[in-house]
Amino acid sequence: MPTRYAIMKRLLTDILCVVFMLFVAACSNDDDNDYPPIVTDLLEASVDANGRVVSVRLDDGTTYNVAAQQVESEKKDTTLRCLATYTHDGNTGLKLNSIRTIYSDTPYPVSSFYMVVNGVAYHDASLLPRSPMKVISMWKSGGYLNMHLGLMTTGYGNHQYAFCEDSVGHYSLLHQRPMGDGGSYTEHVYMSMPLPEGQEEVTFTVKTYDGDYTRTF
Repeated sequence: MPTRYAIMKRLLTDILCVVFMLFVAACSNDDDNDYPPIVTDLLEASVDANGRVVSVRLDDGTTYNVAAQQVESEKKDTTLRCLATYTHDGNTGLKLNSIRTIYSDTPYPVSSFYMVVNGVAYHDASLLPRSPMKVISMWKSGGYLNMHLGLMTTGYGNHQYAFCEDSVGHYSLLHQRPMGDGGSYTEHVYMSMPLPEGQEEVTFTVKTYDGDYTRTF
């Protein structure tokens, strides 16, 4: 015949089992109601004549219509390269949480650039501005060569950028740092260079604080 101690022990065990099963059920229900993950990525945004996004194209080629959202850009009624955060709404929808334009422009031959010194224009590649940046990552996707760079800055003035074609298939970043800007903190900068059609291999160089960083894709 079970003792009073054995009965109490079994009762406590049964209670703990019930509590555990309720906990597991609660966790399962929470998992079922999880919010979709937030994605941060580069994409193409189609904007209307008022500068509002009407659709986006991911780098895998998928296009989504989205609720109109304003983009801070002087360009209207065009397609812009942007950095966006978004969530997938089911299998067919996409909801934008934030979106901002990034630098993305056609590369120009080195011969088209010039520097003005004391009022005289010089077509000299060695004079072109190449202030250093940190290279965090570079990759190809969606018809672009993308780069995530680190800019040492104090937030003073506007930095100017350009993509330069130094020779056939070899490109580099031009970077003009404004006078008076220091290096108090690192600002994350994203850029996308449109890849020339029919060019299977490209090499890109960025001047860094440790010298030239060159990578071939």
